[in-house]
Amino acid sequence: GIAVSTVDVPGVGRVSVYDVGGQNQFHKTHGFFFLANAFFILLLILVTGEKIRTSHELFEEAKYWLCFLRASINKSIIPTVIMAASRLDRCPRGGEILQQLTDHLRRVFAGKIIISLNSFALDCRRGS
Repeated sequence: GIAVSTVDVPGVGRVSVYDVGGQNQFHKTHGFFFLANAFFILLLILVTGEKIRTSHELFEEAKYWLCFLRASINKSIIPTVIMAASRLDRCPRGGEILQQLTDHLRRVFAGKIIISLNSFALDCRRGS
């Protein structure tokens, strides 16, 4: 489903968060959240099962979602995206891979999507 929450962000105010999760059955609903004052976090999973995903696999997944976003949002809006990756604890070079991917995507989508210079990788161990 779609998880909705509201959080207070210092210096910003109350922010509504819609986790649409990328499941196929919810693709049609994504457009309801593509507003001029929205920004998007694109979360990529660095490791599936025991396999560390390749840079190419991560690029193709990111490209799919960024193209989907660009095609689904009003053409007068240039959306802002923050790149994120999970399972850094299982991918020692994950932060470096994410930064290289972010830099590459910024070049590919220049003028179409604003991809933040800042990205973040999450360590998914309990208590981390």
